[in-house]
Amino acid sequence: MHHRHLRPWELFTDEHYDEEDMMRIEKQEKRGSVQSKNSYENEPWVIKYEKRNLIRKIFDREVWIEEPALRQIQDVIFFQSLLAAFIISGIIVAVFCAMPKGRMY
Repeated sequence: MHHRHLRPWELFTDEHYDEEDMMRIEKQEKRGSVQSKNSYENEPWVIKYEKRNLIRKIFDREVWIEEPALRQIQDVIFFQSLLAAFIISGIIVAVFCAMPKGRMY
């Protein structure tokens, strides 16, 4: 808790791109005249992030959340989800315990 994943544009700030990536970026920039000027799709980090494995995306680096109010909100959401899971699992258990035994022929 009290951590967040780095955003994709924060992950690739210091990396250098190979020639293949630069060619893709140039192709995207040529197509960029049709796309919106505010689009992030022609940024260099997009190509690197799309190449990443799903597991690496899930387990990306994390940083500490410095804002105390945001940490408190995160705690509240976490405990509410625990309480909801406990209540829902209790209801499911009660339903299955209340069911009569079926006949076995």
